[in-house]
Amino acid sequence: MRPISTSAPVPHTDSVPRSVTGRGRWFWILTGTAVSVGLGLGFGSLIFHAGTNDFGGEGPLRTLAARTITITKPVTSLSVESYGDNIRIIGKPVSQVTVTETISYDPAQGGPPAVTHQDARGLLTLAAPACTNANCSVAFTVTVPSGVTVSAAGDGGAVTISGTGAADVDSGGGPVIATGISGPLNVTAEGGSVWASSAAAADIDSGGGPVTVSRIAGNLTVHAEGGSVSVASAGPADLDSGGGPVSATGISGPLTVTAEGGGVNVTSAPGANIDSGGGPVTATEIQGPLTVSAEGGGIDVDSVTGTLNADTGGGPLNATGVSSTAATVSADGGGITMEFITAPQTLMVTTGGGTAELSVPTAAYALTIDTGGGPAAVGIASSPSAPNTISVNTDGGGLQIGPA
Repeated sequence: MRPISTSAPVPHTDSVPRSVTGRGRWFWILTGTAVSVGLGLGFGSLIFHAGTNDFGGEGPLRTLAARTITITKPVTSLSVESYGDNIRIIGKPVSQVTVTETISYDPAQGGPPAVTHQDARGLLTLAAPACTNANCSVAFTVTVPSGVTVSAAGDGGAVTISGTGAADVDSGGGPVIATGISGPLNVTAEGGSVWASSAAAADIDSGGGPVTVSRIAGNLTVHAEGGSVSVASAGPADLDSGGGPVSATGISGPLTVTAEGGGVNVTSAPGANIDSGGGPVTATEIQGPLTVSAEGGGIDVDSVTGTLNADTGGGPLNATGVSSTAATVSADGGGITMEFITAPQTLMVTTGGGTAELSVPTAAYALTIDTGGGPAAVGIASSPSAPNTISVNTDGGGLQIGPA
Protein backbone atom coordinates (compact mmCIF):
# COMPACT_ATOMS: atom_id res chain seq x y z
CA MET A 1 0.00 0.00 0.00
CA ARG A 2 1.26 3.47 -0.82
CA PRO A 3 1.12 5.73 2.25
CA ILE A 4 -0.26 9.26 2.02
CA SER A 5 1.92 11.92 3.57
CA THR A 6 0.48 13.51 6.69
CA SER A 7 3.24 15.97 7.44
CA ALA A 8 0.83 18.87 7.05
CA PRO A 9 -2.97 19.31 6.87
CA VAL A 10 -4.38 19.12 3.37
CA PRO A 11 -7.07 21.77 2.91
CA HIS A 12 -9.74 21.46 0.18
CA THR A 13 -11.56 24.73 -0.19
CA ASP A 14 -12.75 24.57 -3.81
CA SER A 15 -16.19 23.47 -4.91
CA VAL A 16 -14.95 20.95 -7.48
CA PRO A 17 -15.01 17.28 -6.38
CA ARG A 18 -11.55 15.93 -5.62
CA SER A 19 -10.61 12.29 -5.22
CA VAL A 20 -7.66 10.11 -4.48
CA THR A 21 -7.71 6.83 -6.38
CA GLY A 22 -5.57 3.74 -6.55
CA ARG A 23 -5.84 0.22 -5.21
CA GLY A 24 -5.14 -0.12 -1.51
CA ARG A 25 -5.48 3.62 -0.75
CA TRP A 26 -8.18 5.71 0.87
CA PHE A 27 -10.67 7.18 -1.54
CA TRP A 28 -11.99 10.66 -0.82
CA ILE A 29 -14.56 12.80 -2.58
CA LEU A 30 -14.75 16.22 -1.02
CA THR A 31 -17.40 18.45 -2.53
CA GLY A 32 -17.63 22.08 -1.47
CA THR A 33 -16.07 21.16 1.87
CA ALA A 34 -13.04 22.73 3.48
CA VAL A 35 -11.17 20.09 5.48
CA SER A 36 -7.96 19.36 7.28
CA VAL A 37 -6.71 15.78 7.58
CA GLY A 38 -4.93 13.93 10.37
CA LEU A 39 -4.08 10.31 11.15
CA GLY A 40 -3.92 8.74 14.55
CA LEU A 41 -2.08 5.62 13.30
CA GLY A 42 0.33 4.81 10.51
CA PHE A 43 -1.75 5.17 7.39
CA GLY A 44 -0.45 1.95 5.94
CA SER A 45 -1.84 -0.06 8.86
CA LEU A 46 -4.28 -2.84 7.95
CA ILE A 47 -6.51 -5.11 10.00
CA PHE A 48 -7.95 -8.30 8.54
CA HIS A 49 -11.07 -9.92 9.96
CA ALA A 50 -13.59 -12.45 8.80
CA GLY A 51 -16.67 -11.08 7.14
CA THR A 52 -19.70 -12.30 5.29
CA ASN A 53 -19.94 -11.12 1.74
CA ASP A 54 -23.55 -10.60 0.72
CA PHE A 55 -22.45 -9.73 -2.79
CA GLY A 56 -20.71 -12.93 -3.87
CA GLY A 57 -19.05 -15.25 -1.37
CA GLU A 58 -17.26 -14.97 1.93
CA GLY A 59 -13.78 -13.68 2.64
CA PRO A 60 -11.69 -11.71 5.09
CA LEU A 61 -12.46 -8.00 5.27
CA ARG A 62 -9.61 -5.53 5.27
CA THR A 63 -9.86 -2.60 7.67
CA LEU A 64 -7.86 0.56 7.09
CA ALA A 65 -6.51 2.66 9.94
CA ALA A 66 -8.87 5.38 11.15
CA ARG A 67 -8.57 8.74 9.48
CA THR A 68 -9.80 12.04 10.94
CA ILE A 69 -10.79 15.18 9.08
CA THR A 70 -12.04 18.56 10.25
CA ILE A 71 -14.80 20.31 8.32
CA THR A 72 -14.09 24.04 8.47
CA LYS A 73 -17.26 25.25 6.77
CA PRO A 74 -20.35 25.88 8.94
CA VAL A 75 -22.56 22.80 9.35
CA THR A 76 -26.17 23.00 10.53
CA SER A 77 -27.31 19.48 9.63
CA LEU A 78 -25.65 16.10 9.18
CA SER A 79 -26.57 12.98 7.19
CA VAL A 80 -24.57 9.77 7.72
CA GLU A 81 -24.82 6.23 6.32
CA SER A 82 -22.46 3.47 7.47
CA TYR A 83 -23.61 0.39 5.45
CA GLY A 84 -23.57 -1.89 8.48
CA ASP A 85 -20.88 -0.35 10.63
CA ASN A 86 -21.26 1.72 13.78
CA ILE A 87 -22.17 5.41 13.90
CA ARG A 88 -21.45 7.70 16.82
CA ILE A 89 -22.47 11.37 16.72
CA ILE A 90 -21.63 13.71 19.58
CA GLY A 91 -22.90 17.26 19.97
CA LYS A 92 -20.52 19.58 21.82
CA PRO A 93 -19.94 23.34 22.19
CA VAL A 94 -17.55 23.43 19.22
CA SER A 95 -17.50 25.50 16.02
CA GLN A 96 -16.24 22.87 13.58
CA VAL A 97 -17.14 19.30 12.69
CA THR A 98 -14.64 16.50 13.22
CA VAL A 99 -15.10 13.22 11.36
CA THR A 100 -13.23 10.01 12.14
CA GLU A 101 -13.77 7.18 9.65
CA THR A 102 -12.72 3.56 9.49
CA ILE A 103 -13.25 1.67 6.23
CA SER A 104 -13.73 -2.10 6.03
CA TYR A 105 -13.87 -3.75 2.61
CA ASP A 106 -13.34 -7.01 0.73
CA PRO A 107 -10.09 -6.87 -1.29
CA ALA A 108 -11.43 -9.55 -3.62
CA GLN A 109 -13.92 -6.99 -4.89
CA GLY A 110 -11.32 -4.30 -5.52
CA GLY A 111 -9.92 -1.40 -3.56
CA PRO A 112 -11.59 0.48 -0.72
CA PRO A 113 -14.74 2.46 -1.49
CA ALA A 114 -14.83 6.18 -2.07
CA VAL A 115 -15.99 8.06 1.02
CA THR A 116 -17.92 11.19 0.11
CA HIS A 117 -18.16 14.37 2.17
CA GLN A 118 -20.60 16.80 0.62
CA ASP A 119 -21.45 20.14 2.16
CA ALA A 120 -24.40 21.94 0.59
CA ARG A 121 -25.99 24.95 2.29
CA GLY A 122 -24.95 23.71 5.72
CA LEU A 123 -25.91 20.05 5.14
CA LEU A 124 -22.93 17.71 5.51
CA THR A 125 -23.47 14.27 3.95
CA LEU A 126 -21.12 11.41 4.81
CA ALA A 127 -21.45 8.22 2.76
CA ALA A 128 -19.74 5.58 0.64
CA PRO A 129 -22.22 4.89 -2.18
CA ALA A 130 -20.20 1.95 -3.54
CA CYS A 131 -21.05 0.01 -0.34
CA THR A 132 -24.69 -0.12 -1.40
CA ASN A 133 -23.74 -2.98 -3.76
CA ALA A 134 -20.44 -4.19 -2.33
CA ASN A 135 -19.15 -5.88 0.81
CA CYS A 136 -17.83 -2.82 2.60
CA SER A 137 -18.75 -0.42 5.36
CA VAL A 138 -17.57 2.76 7.04
CA ALA A 139 -17.61 3.37 10.79
CA PHE A 140 -18.13 7.04 11.62
CA THR A 141 -17.46 9.03 14.77
CA VAL A 142 -18.59 12.61 14.25
CA THR A 143 -18.35 15.55 16.63
CA VAL A 144 -20.72 18.39 15.73
CA PRO A 145 -21.77 21.71 17.25
CA SER A 146 -24.59 21.30 19.76
CA GLY A 147 -28.00 21.55 18.17
CA VAL A 148 -27.04 20.30 14.71
CA THR A 149 -29.87 18.23 13.23
CA VAL A 150 -28.96 14.64 12.38
CA SER A 151 -30.05 11.86 10.03
CA ALA A 152 -28.29 8.51 10.47
CA ALA A 153 -28.68 5.15 8.70
CA GLY A 154 -26.79 2.22 10.24
CA ASP A 155 -27.89 -0.65 7.94
CA GLY A 156 -27.45 -3.02 10.88
CA GLY A 157 -24.74 -1.16 12.75
CA ALA A 158 -25.16 0.45 16.15
CA VAL A 159 -26.13 4.14 16.23
CA THR A 160 -25.29 6.38 19.20
CA ILE A 161 -26.30 10.06 19.25
CA SER A 162 -25.96 12.62 22.02
CA GLY A 163 -26.26 16.38 22.41
CA THR A 164 -27.74 17.16 18.98
CA GLY A 165 -30.83 18.85 17.65
CA ALA A 166 -33.63 16.92 15.96
CA ALA A 167 -32.53 13.39 15.03
CA ASP A 168 -33.86 10.84 12.53
CA VAL A 169 -32.32 7.39 12.97
CA ASP A 170 -32.77 4.14 11.02
CA SER A 171 -30.41 1.53 12.44
CA GLY A 172 -31.53 -1.25 10.10
CA GLY A 173 -31.45 -3.74 12.98
CA GLY A 174 -28.65 -2.40 15.12
CA PRO A 175 -29.11 -0.99 18.62
CA VAL A 176 -29.83 2.73 19.06
CA ILE A 177 -28.82 5.01 21.94
CA ALA A 178 -29.97 8.63 21.88
CA THR A 179 -29.64 11.14 24.69
CA GLY A 180 -29.81 14.89 25.10
CA ILE A 181 -31.75 15.50 21.87
CA SER A 182 -33.02 19.09 21.85
CA GLY A 183 -35.50 18.49 19.01
CA PRO A 184 -37.86 15.69 18.00
CA LEU A 185 -36.36 12.18 17.85
CA ASN A 186 -37.50 9.63 15.25
CA VAL A 187 -36.12 6.09 15.44
CA THR A 188 -36.66 2.98 13.31
CA ALA A 189 -34.64 0.01 14.56
CA GLU A 190 -36.00 -3.03 12.62
CA GLY A 191 -35.46 -5.35 15.57
CA GLY A 192 -32.68 -3.51 17.35
CA SER A 193 -32.99 -2.27 20.90
CA VAL A 194 -33.70 1.42 21.52
CA TRP A 195 -32.60 3.44 24.55
CA ALA A 196 -33.57 7.11 24.52
CA SER A 197 -33.32 9.76 27.21
CA SER A 198 -33.93 13.51 27.31
CA ALA A 199 -35.58 14.49 24.04
CA ALA A 200 -38.08 17.17 23.11
CA ALA A 201 -40.40 14.51 21.66
CA ALA A 202 -39.96 10.98 20.32
CA ASP A 203 -41.48 8.61 17.76
CA ILE A 204 -39.93 5.14 18.05
CA ASP A 205 -40.52 1.93 16.09
CA SER A 206 -38.18 -0.80 17.30
CA GLY A 207 -39.50 -3.49 14.98
CA GLY A 208 -39.38 -6.05 17.78
CA GLY A 209 -36.51 -4.86 19.93
CA PRO A 210 -36.92 -3.64 23.52
CA VAL A 211 -37.53 0.08 24.06
CA THR A 212 -36.40 2.03 27.12
CA VAL A 213 -37.32 5.72 27.22
CA SER A 214 -37.01 8.44 29.85
CA ARG A 215 -37.46 12.19 30.20
CA ILE A 216 -39.37 12.97 27.00
CA ALA A 217 -40.71 16.50 27.35
CA GLY A 218 -43.39 16.30 24.65
CA ASN A 219 -45.34 13.64 22.80
CA LEU A 220 -44.08 10.06 22.82
CA THR A 221 -45.14 7.33 20.39
CA VAL A 222 -43.73 3.79 20.60
CA HIS A 223 -44.32 0.71 18.43
CA ALA A 224 -42.35 -2.32 19.61
CA GLU A 225 -43.90 -5.21 17.59
CA GLY A 226 -43.38 -7.67 20.42
CA GLY A 227 -40.56 -6.00 22.27
CA SER A 228 -40.83 -4.71 25.81
CA VAL A 229 -41.58 -1.03 26.44
CA SER A 230 -40.39 0.86 29.50
CA VAL A 231 -41.13 4.58 29.91
CA ALA A 232 -40.21 6.86 32.79
CA SER A 233 -41.30 10.51 32.57
CA ALA A 234 -42.92 11.62 29.34
CA GLY A 235 -45.62 13.90 28.03
CA PRO A 236 -48.68 12.51 26.25
CA ALA A 237 -47.82 8.93 25.28
CA ASP A 238 -49.14 6.31 22.85
CA LEU A 239 -47.49 2.95 23.51
CA ASP A 240 -48.05 -0.22 21.44
CA SER A 241 -45.85 -3.14 22.45
CA GLY A 242 -47.34 -5.61 19.99
CA GLY A 243 -47.26 -8.32 22.65
CA GLY A 244 -44.41 -7.33 24.91
CA PRO A 245 -44.78 -6.05 28.47
CA VAL A 246 -45.32 -2.34 29.06
CA SER A 247 -44.21 -0.26 32.04
CA ALA A 248 -44.99 3.45 32.17
CA THR A 249 -44.51 5.87 35.03
CA GLY A 250 -44.57 9.63 35.43
CA ILE A 251 -46.68 10.39 32.35
CA SER A 252 -47.76 14.04 32.26
CA GLY A 253 -50.36 13.79 29.47
CA PRO A 254 -53.01 11.35 28.29
CA LEU A 255 -51.71 7.78 28.04
CA THR A 256 -52.81 5.09 25.58
CA VAL A 257 -51.41 1.56 25.88
CA THR A 258 -51.97 -1.44 23.59
CA ALA A 259 -50.16 -4.63 24.61
CA GLU A 260 -51.74 -7.51 22.58
CA GLY A 261 -51.20 -9.98 25.37
CA GLY A 262 -48.38 -8.37 27.25
CA GLY A 263 -48.66 -7.26 30.85
CA VAL A 264 -49.19 -3.55 31.57
CA ASN A 265 -48.01 -1.61 34.61
CA VAL A 266 -48.86 2.10 34.78
CA THR A 267 -48.04 4.47 37.63
CA SER A 268 -48.90 8.17 37.77
CA ALA A 269 -50.78 9.52 34.78
CA PRO A 270 -53.51 12.16 34.38
CA GLY A 271 -55.62 9.61 32.52
CA ALA A 272 -55.14 6.29 30.73
CA ASN A 273 -56.75 4.08 28.11
CA ILE A 274 -55.33 0.54 28.32
CA ASP A 275 -55.98 -2.55 26.19
CA SER A 276 -53.77 -5.41 27.31
CA GLY A 277 -55.19 -7.97 24.87
CA GLY A 278 -55.12 -10.65 27.56
CA GLY A 279 -52.25 -9.63 29.76
CA PRO A 280 -52.61 -8.49 33.38
CA VAL A 281 -52.99 -4.77 34.10
CA THR A 282 -51.86 -2.78 37.11
CA ALA A 283 -52.77 0.92 37.24
CA THR A 284 -51.80 3.13 40.16
CA GLU A 285 -52.22 6.84 40.87
CA ILE A 286 -54.38 7.72 37.89
CA GLN A 287 -55.46 11.33 38.43
CA GLY A 288 -58.20 11.27 35.83
CA PRO A 289 -60.30 8.86 33.77
CA LEU A 290 -59.19 5.25 33.41
CA THR A 291 -60.43 2.79 30.80
CA VAL A 292 -59.11 -0.78 30.82
CA SER A 293 -59.85 -3.80 28.63
CA ALA A 294 -57.96 -6.95 29.65
CA GLU A 295 -59.60 -9.71 27.52
CA GLY A 296 -59.08 -12.30 30.22
CA GLY A 297 -56.26 -10.77 32.15
CA GLY A 298 -56.61 -9.59 35.72
CA ILE A 299 -56.93 -5.90 36.57
CA ASP A 300 -55.51 -4.25 39.70
CA VAL A 301 -56.30 -0.58 40.28
CA ASP A 302 -55.20 1.65 43.13
CA SER A 303 -55.92 5.36 43.53
CA VAL A 304 -57.99 6.44 40.56
CA THR A 305 -59.88 9.74 40.67
CA GLY A 306 -61.65 10.02 37.30
CA THR A 307 -64.35 7.97 35.62
CA LEU A 308 -63.48 4.26 35.76
CA ASN A 309 -64.41 1.84 32.98
CA ALA A 310 -62.95 -1.65 33.27
CA ASP A 311 -63.69 -4.96 31.53
CA THR A 312 -61.54 -7.91 32.51
CA GLY A 313 -63.02 -10.28 29.94
CA GLY A 314 -62.97 -13.07 32.49
CA GLY A 315 -60.13 -12.19 34.81
CA PRO A 316 -60.47 -10.84 38.36
CA LEU A 317 -60.69 -7.13 39.16
CA ASN A 318 -59.38 -5.58 42.36
CA ALA A 319 -59.74 -1.82 42.88
CA THR A 320 -58.73 0.08 46.01
CA GLY A 321 -58.52 3.76 46.88
CA VAL A 322 -61.17 4.60 44.28
CA SER A 323 -62.60 8.13 44.34
CA SER A 324 -64.31 8.02 40.96
CA THR A 325 -67.76 9.63 40.84
CA ALA A 326 -68.74 7.16 38.11
CA ALA A 327 -67.58 3.58 37.57
CA THR A 328 -68.66 0.78 35.25
CA VAL A 329 -66.94 -2.59 35.65
CA SER A 330 -67.51 -6.06 34.25
CA ALA A 331 -65.68 -9.37 34.68
CA ASP A 332 -67.39 -12.00 32.44
CA GLY A 333 -67.04 -14.62 35.16
CA GLY A 334 -64.23 -13.18 37.18
CA GLY A 335 -64.60 -11.87 40.69
CA ILE A 336 -64.79 -8.12 41.44
CA THR A 337 -63.56 -6.45 44.60
CA MET A 338 -63.84 -2.66 44.94
CA GLU A 339 -63.12 -0.23 47.75
CA PHE A 340 -64.27 3.39 47.39
CA ILE A 341 -62.88 6.22 49.51
CA THR A 342 -65.55 8.69 48.33
CA ALA A 343 -69.16 7.88 47.60
CA PRO A 344 -69.71 7.06 43.92
CA GLN A 345 -72.59 8.87 42.23
CA THR A 346 -73.03 6.01 39.75
CA LEU A 347 -71.66 2.47 40.10
CA MET A 348 -72.52 -0.36 37.72
CA VAL A 349 -71.10 -3.85 38.34
CA THR A 350 -71.56 -6.98 36.20
CA THR A 351 -69.65 -10.12 37.12
CA GLY A 352 -71.13 -12.66 34.69
CA GLY A 353 -71.15 -15.33 37.38
CA GLY A 354 -68.28 -14.22 39.54
CA THR A 355 -68.56 -12.82 43.05
CA ALA A 356 -68.78 -9.11 43.89
CA GLU A 357 -67.46 -7.50 47.07
CA LEU A 358 -68.07 -3.77 47.33
CA SER A 359 -67.08 -1.30 50.06
CA VAL A 360 -68.50 2.22 49.89
CA PRO A 361 -68.51 5.19 52.31
CA THR A 362 -71.64 5.78 54.35
CA ALA A 363 -74.13 7.72 52.24
CA ALA A 364 -77.60 7.41 50.74
CA TYR A 365 -77.72 4.94 47.84
CA ALA A 366 -80.41 3.70 45.51
CA LEU A 367 -79.67 -0.01 45.04
CA THR A 368 -80.61 -2.26 42.14
CA ILE A 369 -79.45 -5.83 42.73
CA ASP A 370 -79.84 -9.03 40.69
CA THR A 371 -77.74 -11.98 41.85
CA GLY A 372 -79.52 -14.53 39.67
CA GLY A 373 -80.09 -16.74 42.68
CA GLY A 374 -76.72 -16.23 44.26
CA PRO A 375 -76.36 -15.20 47.91
CA ALA A 376 -76.45 -11.50 48.79
CA ALA A 377 -75.40 -9.65 51.94
CA VAL A 378 -76.15 -5.92 51.94
CA GLY A 379 -74.87 -3.88 54.87
CA ILE A 380 -75.68 -0.33 53.72
CA ALA A 381 -78.88 1.69 53.77
CA SER A 382 -80.90 1.87 50.57
CA SER A 383 -83.42 4.49 49.41
CA PRO A 384 -85.04 4.63 45.95
CA SER A 385 -84.81 8.44 46.01
CA ALA A 386 -81.13 8.57 46.97
CA PRO A 387 -78.88 10.66 44.68
CA ASN A 388 -76.20 7.96 44.44
CA THR A 389 -77.01 4.77 42.54
CA ILE A 390 -75.48 1.29 42.69
CA SER A 391 -76.50 -1.42 40.22
CA VAL A 392 -75.14 -4.97 40.53
CA ASN A 393 -75.75 -8.08 38.41
CA THR A 394 -73.81 -11.22 39.33
CA ASP A 395 -75.62 -13.95 37.28
CA GLY A 396 -75.42 -16.40 40.15
CA GLY A 397 -72.35 -15.14 41.86
CA GLY A 398 -72.37 -14.05 45.49
CA LEU A 399 -72.70 -10.38 46.46
CA GLN A 400 -71.47 -8.51 49.49
CA ILE A 401 -71.91 -4.74 49.95
CA GLY A 402 -70.71 -3.05 53.13
CA PRO A 403 -69.44 0.26 54.51
CA ALA A 404 -65.87 1.27 53.71
